[in-house]
Amino acid sequence: MRRTFIVVVSLLLGIVLTAPAIGQSSIGGTDGSDDQVTGQAYVRHDGGTDAGIRHCNNKATNPAEDDDPDDADVDSNDGGRRRQANEPFSVVDPTDPDTVVAGWNDYCLTDLGAGWQGFAYSTDRGETWTDSLVPGYPQDTSEEGQRSPLYGDHTDAGDPIAAFDNDGNLFVGGISFNRTGPVNGDVYVATYGTNPVGDYPVDYLRTRIVGEGTPTRGLGGGIFQDKPLLEVDRTGGEHDGNVYVCWSRFTGGGQNRILFSRSTDTGRTFSRPISLTTPGQIGSVQGCDIAVEADGNVYVTYRTFPIGSRRSAGLAFNRSTDGGASFGKAQLIRNITEYFPSDGARDCGDGPYVCPTEYVFHRVPLEPRVTSDQSGELPGVYLTYNAIRPGSTKPSKTSFTSAGPGAVGQSLVYVIRTTNNGVSWSQPKAVDAAPAGHQFFSDIDAHSGEVALVWQDSRTDPAYSVQRPIGNTAAATSSGTNIVNSFFTHSGNGIAWADSTKVSSASHQSQYEMFGSRDIPFHGDYNWISLANTNPDNPDSPLRAYMTWSDNRDVVPGTDPREDEQDGFDVQQCRVDLGENTQSRDDGPLARRDAPFTGDNCGNGGGLDQNIYGSSLLLP
Repeated sequence: MRRTFIVVVSLLLGIVLTAPAIGQSSIGGTDGSDDQVTGQAYVRHDGGTDAGIRHCNNKATNPAEDDDPDDADVDSNDGGRRRQANEPFSVVDPTDPDTVVAGWNDYCLTDLGAGWQGFAYSTDRGETWTDSLVPGYPQDTSEEGQRSPLYGDHTDAGDPIAAFDNDGNLFVGGISFNRTGPVNGDVYVATYGTNPVGDYPVDYLRTRIVGEGTPTRGLGGGIFQDKPLLEVDRTGGEHDGNVYVCWSRFTGGGQNRILFSRSTDTGRTFSRPISLTTPGQIGSVQGCDIAVEADGNVYVTYRTFPIGSRRSAGLAFNRSTDGGASFGKAQLIRNITEYFPSDGARDCGDGPYVCPTEYVFHRVPLEPRVTSDQSGELPGVYLTYNAIRPGSTKPSKTSFTSAGPGAVGQSLVYVIRTTNNGVSWSQPKAVDAAPAGHQFFSDIDAHSGEVALVWQDSRTDPAYSVQRPIGNTAAATSSGTNIVNSFFTHSGNGIAWADSTKVSSASHQSQYEMFGSRDIPFHGDYNWISLANTNPDNPDSPLRAYMTWSDNRDVVPGTDPREDEQDGFDVQQCRVDLGENTQSRDDGPLARRDAPFTGDNCGNGGGLDQNIYGSSLLLP
């Protein structure tokens, strides 16, 4: 922070307060702690190996500069094992609740010019994990991977999503694209069957492109498909087994649409996408999710943006009564005051990302999540989101805002429900009206008469104030590492919520500048929770929740030699001062404004060690 950014010769692309318990018998499994999902050994889906798998398994790090410019590895002295991971999903197999599958944005291939969707599995309820990649990544030499429509046409895949059907088939989706050259931003769904290969608990079968992008994007007339979600009908009814996918289609100029497609044949084919929204009807739209009621009705929810004469953000939905074949018109649920940290930009850091206040903060987009109990024991549809707490809004004392123009406020997580097919929705209920801290990235799931929620929370931030971002002091420095934790609660009716439980066993600073050229933070856009019966043959058996979140506890802090002042948000990095005068200075590189530096030569040293953590919780 507080530096004029100097020329960098080489850029590495990057893309405690314990609340009362609720009667759970275990948190984080038998050892009482949470589980590290990422950073484990990688295997390929077919048991083979390739340059990508080897690189993701490579723990090596060395501050020496790249010594092999022709090996397609921008830093051949460093592996990819300790790289960023964010935006997780975690789903429990309803036919075998010991099996949990997770996914995330995986940066282990960054030095090889790629970024892909991570995939992991656990066969002991999340206690231990094995990591992998969704087939089709650029280095994939497997026969199935090279048959994937992702292979050879996309360098990157992310925004992971997933759901099981009643038979144990797994559907994993996301977006695929290129960071350079033709964008080709597509939405895809991969299907995994129930005949496992080796130790893999599921068998990769195929990948299908559900929504196609174009080589260009945005205002140039191109299409970029983004932010998908999926769900599967597990009701046992007429549409049981249908796979539903929604996503945002971006075309620039606020003309976004929510699109929808379905598969009625276990992911072999998907219907032609239909548009659920019309530009200008309820404003610009984004961030969809899907819920299936016990009667088979399908709900697609999303958020709206204030554009034109529509000055309020909002929540909206469409409903289908024929298994996703058609939908009713878009309907606004309610307007909200969204929590939107901004200081001329929604991401602030150093150098080209420095903002007027010099605060450092990652984006916190509103991603509403929806669920319904497909067993029918708990009627209704339940929607969670974070928004500004009424009565907490104050005039901003700086250019930083979070509650609309010139205003700041506290973010809380809310739940609303409808029990009459969306005709009316309940008033928002804060699940934990903590007096301090910002709550964000909530996810929700319902099953067998219970609805459960996970979110992240900065109530332990010693410098908390509505006047500034999470983890920042008034002087725009880091307020430490006891900042962000993950919390859980549950309800038997979606109105009265149990006391929240802290499910992360360590807190972390979410604002480490480990992206770009180590000059901006990113914490993903969402977390995940999944519920399942502990005995699949007994619908009255206890429920187990598994939840995952992005976590910076393992990130190694450091100093940035390009800065003239240190703010505490920097991570370990190794740069060579190309302007160093070695004859007159013998105490290390001199950071001065006229001296350019190389890129970071120790990306695998721990400065980028963002991980996915998870926790299992047995409901009473």
